[in-house]
Amino acid sequence: MDDNKKYTASSIPPRDARPAQGIGSPAKPGPSSAPLFTNTEFAEIEYESAIHKSTPGETQRCGTTSAPQAQSIGPRTIDPIRETFYSMRSLASGTPLARNDAGLFYKQAKFMEDFSDEFYGFAKFSMYYPYYQHMGYEQLRTYFTWRTNVRRGNIYPTSLSYVFLYMYELLSNIGVNSPADGLDKLMTIWRACRDNEPSLDQYLPPWLKDYHIYYELPYPFADFVNEHHLQNHYPPELFLFEPGTENALTAWNNLSSYDVTKSKFYAAGNESLLKDCFSAVLRSIHKLCTNHNIRVEDLFIYGVSKGTPWYPFQRALFMHGLGQPDRQVNMPGREFYSYNDNRWFANIPIYYSDRKELAGYIIKKTEACLRRAVGYRFKITADPGAASQSFQPLKSLGIPPATLSGVIEKTVADFHRDSTRTVVVVDHDTLARIRKESLGTQDKLIVPEDDAPHTLAAAPGECNMPAFPQPQTESHGPVPDVWAALKDALNAAERDALSLALRGDTNIKAFADKHGVMLEVLADNINEKAADIIGDNIVTLDETITIYDDYRENVAEIVG
Repeated sequence: MDDNKKYTASSIPPRDARPAQGIGSPAKPGPSSAPLFTNTEFAEIEYESAIHKSTPGETQRCGTTSAPQAQSIGPRTIDPIRETFYSMRSLASGTPLARNDAGLFYKQAKFMEDFSDEFYGFAKFSMYYPYYQHMGYEQLRTYFTWRTNVRRGNIYPTSLSYVFLYMYELLSNIGVNSPADGLDKLMTIWRACRDNEPSLDQYLPPWLKDYHIYYELPYPFADFVNEHHLQNHYPPELFLFEPGTENALTAWNNLSSYDVTKSKFYAAGNESLLKDCFSAVLRSIHKLCTNHNIRVEDLFIYGVSKGTPWYPFQRALFMHGLGQPDRQVNMPGREFYSYNDNRWFANIPIYYSDRKELAGYIIKKTEACLRRAVGYRFKITADPGAASQSFQPLKSLGIPPATLSGVIEKTVADFHRDSTRTVVVVDHDTLARIRKESLGTQDKLIVPEDDAPHTLAAAPGECNMPAFPQPQTESHGPVPDVWAALKDALNAAERDALSLALRGDTNIKAFADKHGVMLEVLADNINEKAADIIGDNIVTLDETITIYDDYRENVAEIVG
């Protein structure tokens, strides 16, 4: 580019027409006949407003000859449902952008409590802590239509957030006749939706427990759990000490270090027998503790944390303190809750860390004694050494471990004697009638001494039939190759365990744990196969597996 080149301004021809004065902006002086630009290097250009009003309500662009005509607006169509939603939303006038506001949710829920809808569309909804204020028009209509059908007994699948919103209403007793009615509705919606929405199992059990604490219901929480078979949804400690708990063995086994459900004895049709026997053992332990002025809970509970602030219905949108009266609530597991001056407090027990071992010992000791009482062919031993640390609470409370073991042994023996005792009921009227009939028969059978027939005694040797049949001897000797058959029946782990037992290894339990099988089950499996093939047990179980001396040589041949 030539930097020395100079540019000069060119004049702009005058405008032909200007807007008439009195229209739009104030009038400007008319153009002069002189050119707008002279030999100056710069010029200033002033533009008039591009849009100006010509008449009231009318606008016109410069240089145009016509303007858009005003259109009349008809009356607004009123949607009563939309107006209801507007009224509901207006309750948030103070906090229009509020989110997760439990107080606002409760006010809006009460406002919409009796609302019903019939909407034929469907709008999906997904929101953590679902909330009316942040739902669209179609989402609100979808939800209230679904809720209307639920209240009529027609529960069909929908977005999970709609289900949670309905549950939030029930937790606040919205749309229910009483707390008991609200609890029934919670159970109904849980049962209907849990198959499609398994995540509900994480929320409903703690909410149901809180519901019994927060609202005054006509029956205890433990009875509710038993009625609906919900024990597995709560910590086992919660119902461990309830005397009337249905199937106490299940609650204790959930806590126990020894799983009785994997026992051969339990699985061999003795489930009901063991459950009944264990309930009897628990009653005896309760009595033992009462005699020492303590409770069974003291064997497991180290202490209680007192005065801990408690907030009901965690992970739910809930405003507590809705006119609740001051009161105190006792719950299972020595939990205690109090409500005073619009605040909740809880006393929660602190458990010993080795409570599982003590529970495992009590269950295993009961089973071992019951096996012995019924003559079960496989024996187990409850090792007090494995639970020695868990016996410390017993000792500190003045109960020697031997005393606890003695109570279990005596209770099981008494239980077995009572359960197998034959009870004879005498009907005295029937007995008198039988006596009378027998006397009449006796009179008819009496023959005078002179009329008695003479019989000849049999000559010696004429009758070779013995008075009683002679017992036949039965051979119990093992058939040939039975040990070879047993060798084929044993798996590799069972043969290795027998090999360890031959060498006197006392740590076979570690071997069993490594192979993912309980030591008792391992011994039971070996004896069961031996009993089926050679007709006898070949090992015994104490703290380890021991081979009977009579069979050591045979076992050495099949595992050598």
